[in-house]
Amino acid sequence: MSRPAKLIIYTNSFKHNLNVLKAKTKDAKIWACVKAGAYGHGMESIVEGLKEADGLAVLEIREAREARELGWEKPILLLEGIFARQELKNISNLDLEIVIHNSQQIEWCLSSKKKFRKIWIKINSGMNRLGFQSSNLPFSGDIKDKLEQLRFTCSHTGMLGWMTHFAVGESTKFCLEQDKKFKKTIISLGFRDGESISYSNSDAIINNSKFCLDWVRPGILLYGAPSSLNPNSDMKAFLNSLKPCQSLQTKIIATQIVKAGEAVGYGKTFVAPNDMVVGIAAIGYADGYPRSIKKGTCCIVEGKRCQIVGVVSMDLIHIDLSECPEANLGSTVEFWGKQMPITEVAQFSGRLCYELFTGITNRVTREIE
Repeated sequence: MSRPAKLIIYTNSFKHNLNVLKAKTKDAKIWACVKAGAYGHGMESIVEGLKEADGLAVLEIREAREARELGWEKPILLLEGIFARQELKNISNLDLEIVIHNSQQIEWCLSSKKKFRKIWIKINSGMNRLGFQSSNLPFSGDIKDKLEQLRFTCSHTGMLGWMTHFAVGESTKFCLEQDKKFKKTIISLGFRDGESISYSNSDAIINNSKFCLDWVRPGILLYGAPSSLNPNSDMKAFLNSLKPCQSLQTKIIATQIVKAGEAVGYGKTFVAPNDMVVGIAAIGYADGYPRSIKKGTCCIVEGKRCQIVGVVSMDLIHIDLSECPEANLGSTVEFWGKQMPITEVAQFSGRLCYELFTGITNRVTREIE
């Protein structure tokens, strides 16, 4: 039998979560953010599960090509644009929309003599990460002239798109501050009526729905999880309407009878308070389960909550089976998923759900349902 550690991906959960978000965002179109291998879920699962999204947002041409090869025909957006001039030849072939966030990318595009599906101009309105600085007002005529030239490279509409990224999407105050800078900047750069705008990530969609204009860019919510370790009340309420899109599972491959006073695992950090049966699960930090979990972290064994004890090893985890005496060799263990919320594991490990999703390694078998 092959090693039993596996990640089950639930395609129908993607469909459900997308429909919930559509109801929330109303008339806005949805860029489904599927960078980092669809947050660790795999492109193959989301091409089917998110097929009703208006477009996919990726980071690399490699991801865009994979989506096209899997049959995705709708728009695909390169969130950081191109990283080298040579990549431009793939943009037209794959019919991609691209983000421009610096002057070098403008020069590359203008020198290519190629037509692009659409170009989005990224504005740094306060995130201070990527984008044209709002503090550089007024912009030179040279920049505005080049942006005007870019319009003629957009084959579908001849119009640009404009986007920014909220640093604190749950804060109305900070979003309004960035919105003011954003609008002032795009007007200075030649924004035209009818050109598309994209503000909102997952947090802003839930907490500041007034910014759900034209295109929104949900990520983590599509996968059934929050962005924060301590989501606010609005986010918690919304999360109740979502479904988990994955389950990290394995099986118990051994049991040990541990006497009172005996220690378990590396460093002998856990000492049995009484005689107990410990199950050994075939999974560890080399599979992506966080070694940083605190005392009291649970998993689900045969439908029952059981505590993890001792230090997480590279390949194995100890589980106190006191709450599930019927467990034995071959019993299924869920470390997060439909029965064990990933948010709980995130809180007990000090990791974001993003980190847990994208941290699952290649040696864990993927199954798509």
